[in-house]
Amino acid sequence: MRRSILLSVGARAIRSLTAARAYRGRFPALDQNSSFLGPEPRGKEARKWHTRDKRKLSGRLREFFVYSPALGRTVGVRVLLPGIPQEVSPVIHLYHGGGDDFRSWTDFGSAEELTLNSPYLIVMPDGGAGTYSRVAVGSRVHDWPTFHTVEIPEFLRKNFSIDFSPENQLLAGLSMGGYGAMKYAAWHPDRYSSAAAFSSPLDPLTAVPAFDIIAMREGAKSMTLFGDPVTDRSEWIANSPYELAENLRDLHLWFSAGSGILEESKDRDLLETMVSQQGERFSARLNGLGIRHSWFPRTSGLHNWISWERELGAWLKTLERRRNYGSSNEVGAARVREAERDREAERARDLDAGMGTGPAARPGARPGARPDHPRRGGRQVADGGEFSYLTGHALFDIHGWRVEISRRRAQIVRFDAVSASGFSLTGTGSFRVRTPGLFEPGRKYDITVTGPTGLNEYPQRADKKGRLTFTGRLAAAMHDPIIPGKRTQHFTTHGQAEITTVVIAAAEDDDVAESAHSLNESPEAYGYSRKRTSPAAKDLPSP
Repeated sequence: MRRSILLSVGARAIRSLTAARAYRGRFPALDQNSSFLGPEPRGKEARKWHTRDKRKLSGRLREFFVYSPALGRTVGVRVLLPGIPQEVSPVIHLYHGGGDDFRSWTDFGSAEELTLNSPYLIVMPDGGAGTYSRVAVGSRVHDWPTFHTVEIPEFLRKNFSIDFSPENQLLAGLSMGGYGAMKYAAWHPDRYSSAAAFSSPLDPLTAVPAFDIIAMREGAKSMTLFGDPVTDRSEWIANSPYELAENLRDLHLWFSAGSGILEESKDRDLLETMVSQQGERFSARLNGLGIRHSWFPRTSGLHNWISWERELGAWLKTLERRRNYGSSNEVGAARVREAERDREAERARDLDAGMGTGPAARPGARPGARPDHPRRGGRQVADGGEFSYLTGHALFDIHGWRVEISRRRAQIVRFDAVSASGFSLTGTGSFRVRTPGLFEPGRKYDITVTGPTGLNEYPQRADKKGRLTFTGRLAAAMHDPIIPGKRTQHFTTHGQAEITTVVIAAAEDDDVAESAHSLNESPEAYGYSRKRTSPAAKDLPSP
């Protein structure tokens, strides 16, 4: 009964918002589609993304129609060239809300005018009504995250001169698009430096009807987006910026919302009031985690383009101030660079002295890893430095680590205290890990896996790129009860909080020459020289 009431209220709010925009002429025309391109590609042409049509709309604005294998159809993308020409451009990925499309930010949000003096290339891909998630529509799956985070970067790389360093990749969006920006940032904190959300729902578990209704507009059936919020809670958490907030620690976060009230009117915009409450909760969550952020609750403002145009302009001014501060602080920047050089020199001296490097330089760490990488753009590069990551994905790449988890039920995994010395994983099933190139190629390392299923020790040699690849067991769990019901509900989560620890240490009895031979390489290939006969030995008569 409660769910029916929530769906009814949510549907009424969405219909009212749509009608209001259409009445004001601020809603994309329904006849704007890609049918003029003819039938969708099939066979080999449908296996890779490709541009089917492109046009120049203004001096800076370009429009593309791109076929996406992740979506199985052609969708639109608009791109604004930098207002201040750049040889290599930073990028803002700017997302629209539910009910709008890839044209909305330039047609209704004044994006072209607001970015006139900006160095950023602005890419505005279509997001449909897919809530920036994987949506099952009939027998097909519309994989919007893959389109936005894999295919769009490939599209940019092929067509423009882009800087893909994390400090020059930014995300922003309005309403559902702001949710997508924050979620993608939480999923890939190693790929982006900033995320902004304007009037956005950031905690899906407290806005289930809104997410359900928007997904149904994409063509999905009710309660199939992330499943039931009770029995499939892990899926909702895995797609929640609120629940994954700890992954956002190193990013610049900016979000805002209006009160849902206009001073001259007593009417209340319930949708804007709801997202404002979510903004308050998200801010409190970040404060509890000690994560710095910028939260702007407005005393007035509705869920409309007037508010979002204002918020985009305010965020862009924040970016401009940050750029000006960074460029004017040359003395501070020089000191930072000097300190980095000193640290690198110290690490090199430690390596020459055989004292260990990277995490081994910290108390209690183990030798055998390569040196820590320096900070880049003010953010620590985690390849070799310690980090933690929370995810609901069974396969994920983070800071050069690739983790695959074999499981039969969705679960939240904590990839914790990750460094060249090892890591820990929570959850059930089995895992396979490939490390970044942190280790000496050809050298033997002892890997110890300790968890609920026992202790397992085995040696392995780093490959030519200095990587280790190994498998292990997590906790065992009871899955798929024969007779599901209240008595067996705990089966799907039993064991998911158990911790499995992996320790990586350089083997003490390692022979470098033997290591190189085992990989069919000469020791010189790894930077080692063969033992040379001393002059004294040469003078001795041969036996």
